[in-house]
Order: sequence, then structure tokens, then C-alpha cells
Amino acid sequence: MPRPRCSPALPALLAAAALVAACTPEGTFPSLARRPIEREDPLEEPVRAPPVVAAEPALTSQAASLLAEARRGNGEFEAALAGAAAALRDPGAPGSEAWVVAQQAISRVEAARTPTMRALAELDRLATERAGTPTNESDFAAIRAALAEAERLAAGQQRHMDRLRGAVRR
Repeated sequence: MPRPRCSPALPALLAAAALVAACTPEGTFPSLARRPIEREDPLEEPVRAPPVVAAEPALTSQAASLLAEARRGNGEFEAALAGAAAALRDPGAPGSEAWVVAQQAISRVEAARTPTMRALAELDRLATERAGTPTNESDFAAIRAALAEAERLAAGQQRHMDRLRGAVRR
């Protein structure tokens, strides 16, 4: 059986490895165990106490005023909707006189939505603006409540508009 040949560089590599192993300095070394700071999750948000912010009566007043505008606009919308009922009973064929009158009635009802939609946009802007700045919790709750009601009013108006448009043939 033939004897395996080893590379001529193998003895030199083994000798170099032995020399490097003997070069380790003596003494105590720091532990490689995890330190307390290394146990913390660097991506976890630290717990912070919310800032104490004084109430701003002007914010609550502004939210209430905008909500009153949205409600007033909803009243105008309901009145325009009732006024358009006669024109929308029989809208006629597209292009007919009755159809044009029905389209005009829908436009008047749509225009009556303006105050509600304007108030909704302002409440949304106010809520977005105050979400990024320290705001008293009760003030922010008043803004959110006014925004929610304005959204509810606008959604109801949109359902009526969809129904009206569906009733009039294109």
C-alpha cells in the first residue's frame, strides 16, 4: 500500500500554528459574558411619562364652533334635499327638460354640503396639527369627538348623494 504524500508546506504550517498558540499573554481578561446594557433591546421605545399640558379653552371652543358649522351645514343639506325631492321624483330621460331640472336639483344639494365639508376639513387639520404637539388630553378628546361627528354627518350626506345620483339616469 502506498504511503500518502503530504505537502511540503504542511510541517511549516503546523510549526507556525504552534508558535502562535504559544504567544498568548498571561493574566486576567474581561469576561465575554453579555453585559446588562447588551441585554436591552435597542429598538424598544423607552417608557416616557406623558408631558403635563395645561388645558386650552380656545381649542375646545374652536372644535365646538367647527362642529356647530358642520351641523348648520347638515341642516342646509337636509333642507336642499327636501327641496329637490319633487324634481327627483320623475327625472325623465337623459337630455329631457325634467332630467336637466333633476341635475340642477342635485347640484343645489351638493352645494349645500359645503359648510359641513369645510368644517370637516378644518377639524381634520386641527386634529392633525395638535397630534404633533403636546396637547391636553381632554382638549384633544374634544377635537376627536367633534371630528368623529362631522365625519358621521359627511358620510350620511354622501350616502344621500349616491342615492340621488343613482336615481337619475345618465
